[in-house]
Amino acid sequence: MAEYVLEMLDITKRYPGVMALNKAQLQLRPGEVHCLVGENGAGKSTLMKVLAGAIARDEGSIRIDGCEYDYHTPLQAAKLGISMIHQEFNLAPQLSVAENIYLGRAPSSRGIIRWRQMYDMARDALAMLDSDLDPRRLVATLSVAQQQMVEIAKALSINARILVMDEPSATLTDHELASLFHIMKILHRQGMGIIYISHRLEEIFAVGNRVTVMRDGCWIGTHDLCDVTREELIRMMVGRELQDEFPHRNAEIGEVRLEVQSLARQGSFHPLSFSVRAGEVVGLTGLVGSGRTEIARAIFGADPPTSGAVLVDGCDATSRTPRQAIRNGIGLLTEDRKGQGLVLGMSIKNNISLANMKAVQKGVFLSPSLEKAVAESYVAELQIKTPHVEEIAHHLSGGTQQKVVLAKWLLTDSKVLIFDEPTRGVDVGAKVEIYRLINTIASQGVAVLIITSELPEALGMCDRLLVMREGHLMGSLSIEEADQEKIMELATGDIRKAVPV
Repeated sequence: MAEYVLEMLDITKRYPGVMALNKAQLQLRPGEVHCLVGENGAGKSTLMKVLAGAIARDEGSIRIDGCEYDYHTPLQAAKLGISMIHQEFNLAPQLSVAENIYLGRAPSSRGIIRWRQMYDMARDALAMLDSDLDPRRLVATLSVAQQQMVEIAKALSINARILVMDEPSATLTDHELASLFHIMKILHRQGMGIIYISHRLEEIFAVGNRVTVMRDGCWIGTHDLCDVTREELIRMMVGRELQDEFPHRNAEIGEVRLEVQSLARQGSFHPLSFSVRAGEVVGLTGLVGSGRTEIARAIFGADPPTSGAVLVDGCDATSRTPRQAIRNGIGLLTEDRKGQGLVLGMSIKNNISLANMKAVQKGVFLSPSLEKAVAESYVAELQIKTPHVEEIAHHLSGGTQQKVVLAKWLLTDSKVLIFDEPTRGVDVGAKVEIYRLINTIASQGVAVLIITSELPEALGMCDRLLVMREGHLMGSLSIEEADQEKIMELATGDIRKAVPV
């Protein structure tokens, strides 16, 4: 029996002006959880898309159980026992959960789909993940976390021997994540080789056996996780010592800039009130589904509130549309960058100027040269990895797309900026850059509201924390009194003890 179930050797992939992979390599043992880490743009997802048959390699070889294979499509890869859960969803929203799981593989008899059998099979696949999703439910009606569970069930349903998970935990609740890790343990005990990509280093050490580090499309090294520290991994990923994961901020806290008064949206969250001062960074946290994103969308006018008011600098800024919110000085960096933050078919340049066209106009006309200059300045400032500002957003990695969304809102000069999971899917080096930018924004007198599921991020970045549960504001903690235990006590507490309005 071969030592490795998979060997990827000297894999090279070129795009015009970009060397995406340069003699990259990875070896996977049977029954191993092999973690793959690196900064955004390091080539991790590209390497895995080569493995999954989604893109063709220019050079190099792929061996499975010691035998070399040359395949060109995901279907051919699946027949070899390779399955991949992509970072961005590949689901058909107008089909049911079951239809998505068994798309192209539905059980049938004489060309007629056996619907009851397919629903039962889908229910069994979801039960493995401790999920009670209705197999008949349309994917379009699911939350982001529920869609991720469908992706995982779909990948597991083909009985893969090699399973690639590209950022599967980014949108999962703690309960769903625990179920995922439990399933992973079962699968690797059965001999399945798992390649796990994540920017959350605590997960790497929790689930992995070995780790491969990539940087700038190149293989940097492979190590047993018991022989490497978190600091050593970061140094290999970024190519330098990384100081101050949460940079210190000396912003001067001013007068109240954002005031939320008895705001409510029927079916989403109950009446609540809070304020954010100029130069202050306030965190809005709680379990997934607690109503955090719904509050942000109501403030921004994407889902208008049913009651209450929003004030900016003491003036009524209650908005019925996002356009009105932007005019009122409010910006929102959404959690779903692909569906709501970007126009994927447009260039980096066009996406950056989209929320503030006046900033790139000369008179009443759009100035292409000014638009390009503005975009190039943000590409340099945010260290966005791209050959040029004309690059289409769809071609960028997930973390790079997030930086483009951030650049779009920086251009608006908003008085209030709401960041909904600003570092989701972003590597540790890029996180520090975003944190520094948030600090810079706050130092300019902007009121910053950060929605985050990562408690270390909330504790490291915020001046105050607001904790939600089931649409209720459970309490407010100063950063001096806050710790993870107190936050979780509020996030799971009795809603009868919610802060009265």
